[in-house]
Amino acid sequence: MENKPGKEFGLLLLGLGMLFGGLALFFLRINVTSAPLYWGLFGNRGLSGIIFIPFILGIILMVLFSKSIWPKILTGLGVLAIVLGVISTMTFRFSANMFETITYMILIFVGGALCLKILVIDDPKRGSR
Repeated sequence: MENKPGKEFGLLLLGLGMLFGGLALFFLRINVTSAPLYWGLFGNRGLSGIIFIPFILGIILMVLFSKSIWPKILTGLGVLAIVLGVISTMTFRFSANMFETITYMILIFVGGALCLKILVIDDPKRGSR
């Protein structure tokens, strides 16, 4: 029996709804906090203002030597150090009971499988007619 385009579109919408609904519920249960690192350049205070020195120095050197590549590299490394410093202090905690977790996983994986079936696997001749 051949699938009708309206039925395929409805199943695709159902799959997308299940997938994104499950992902939204899953992500709502994750708490993100920032905890200080217990090592640092000067003692155990974690990341301090010292991490901004390469960035600030790069900006100053870019103003003074605008045609040189080295100030731009130094500024880029400073930005990278700041971003990595912030990311490295983040902590993710997932808090849900087992029923919620299983429900989220079913919604995410069944919805994703349904979308994959409709978009890729269902009709290999799609587009060649």
